[in-house]
Amino acid sequence: MSSRKIGFAFNRFILALILILTLSACNSDKANNKTTEQATSSPSPTATEQQPASKDAEPAKAGSKGYLWKITGDHNSGYLAGTIHIARKDMYPLDEDLEQAIDEADYIALELDLTKVDQKKTVELVNEKALLTDGTTLRDHVAEEDYEKFRSILKKSILSAAAATFDQYEPWYAAMTLESLPAMKYMTTDGIDQYIAKQAHKEGKTIIELESMESQLGIFDSFSKEMQEQYFHQTVESAGTASTGLKQLLDMWTLGNLKLLETTHDQFEEEGKKTMGEQFKAYNDTFLVNRNVEMANKIDQYLAEGEEGTYLVAVGSLHMVGEQGLVSLLEKKGYTVEFVK
Repeated sequence: MSSRKIGFAFNRFILALILILTLSACNSDKANNKTTEQATSSPSPTATEQQPASKDAEPAKAGSKGYLWKITGDHNSGYLAGTIHIARKDMYPLDEDLEQAIDEADYIALELDLTKVDQKKTVELVNEKALLTDGTTLRDHVAEEDYEKFRSILKKSILSAAAATFDQYEPWYAAMTLESLPAMKYMTTDGIDQYIAKQAHKEGKTIIELESMESQLGIFDSFSKEMQEQYFHQTVESAGTASTGLKQLLDMWTLGNLKLLETTHDQFEEEGKKTMGEQFKAYNDTFLVNRNVEMANKIDQYLAEGEEGTYLVAVGSLHMVGEQGLVSLLEKKGYTVEFVK
């Protein structure tokens, strides 16, 4: 997968995993009714082996770098940590600077605290937003060729037994699940966000949720018919290289190269404009820009008016960079934001 394609997939993948991680956890409880089984169609991993670390990922032995910024203001100070929502076992321990930031923080802000998600409510929300209720099926909403490719891919995957259930869901949910399949092999290892949340609970720190499961699901559900169809098409087309792209994302986070992250963001925008045309602005605003603005306003409120202490904001890495990234938005609000490493 080219770095350009990685950039485009990175944005969708990060958001999709928040939901898919939660739904996978639901399966471990062996839901008792058919509706629950459908909504939790992404099973917990079983005998799938952990993907071995690549040569580029070897620095993980000394601590995965990730992305960390120091933020200073007039009232409270803290850190910004760009995360990735999954991890390989060999990515731990984390870099000592990142571990120190977690340790120093009195308050930790996450997109969602996945350790506290109400699984039953999540299942209900998925069914409320993703189930087709107008008598149509998935096949009616996507290109026939894409539909056949989707079914073929699922039948060869760990979701083969559940392939038919996706006929009842909107294209965004089917695409999101397909896009997240390569991540299933990593489910036995806590993602970076989960690790930070568990550390926070263990040490009695206050966790702040910057978003909600409702708002996360609402992002997908707000897609226009055309955008859903395009999202589905692109996901099916890139399914063959998804595992390679995911591995490269994990390696990139392990190395913590800021220039590479910035380049990935720029290529995400370039690829988006190329493949989506006029729709890209609405897509990018929905996935990144609008969310970044809302998160930056909340961070500003906590740093300027919140309880005294040190704040660590840990959200997806792609939220950090670019003209509308959190680093830039907070600098415009008067904060000093310095990259640690």
